[in-house]
Amino acid sequence: MEWKDIAGIVGKAAPIVGGLIGGPAGAAVGGLVASALGTEATPDAISRALETDPQAAVKLKELEVNSKTQLQTLAVTAENNRLQAAAVQYAAEAADRDSARRLAAQQAKDWVRPSVTVLLLMGAGVIVWFVFSGMADGLLKDATASLTIGTIIGYWFNELKQVLAFWFGTTGESQHANEEVRRFAVTPGSVTIDSVPGNK
Repeated sequence: MEWKDIAGIVGKAAPIVGGLIGGPAGAAVGGLVASALGTEATPDAISRALETDPQAAVKLKELEVNSKTQLQTLAVTAENNRLQAAAVQYAAEAADRDSARRLAAQQAKDWVRPSVTVLLLMGAGVIVWFVFSGMADGLLKDATASLTIGTIIGYWFNELKQVLAFWFGTTGESQHANEEVRRFAVTPGSVTIDSVPGNK
């Protein structure tokens, strides 16, 4: 069990504590919760205490009121750490792309990168045409085939995104947006056949 697994239960009694315990400051906030409940500082121990101690909700509410300043400090520190880590990661990725571009600029007769780019662009166009022309309806309606095809298409467009980022660059905001789209696409129940009109 992880800290985020008990965030919902803790949040029913203490919303601020529940929100923090499920985030980057989970371990630190979990320590405060464990002290308030008199348990070990582990998600399992806290979960058991919440189930067995009838005063657990009252103790959590008192913790939220009495430690408000400390909780706010933990939240700010955790967010700063997250932003710093994201900045370092983006800087490393940008440096890697810049290094690859410099190498490409030094190879005047390089035909591999342009060829791969053209191939991926043409393939993406063919995929879109097949899907919207209706020629892929039979395959898409087959559960097994659609899963395989969906994986291949996802891989293809992910590689195209990487190639375009190489040529045109990218931003932290676009990476975040792409991650949100990816998370939505792979979350069970986000997109189902029943949600599409006419597929009842």
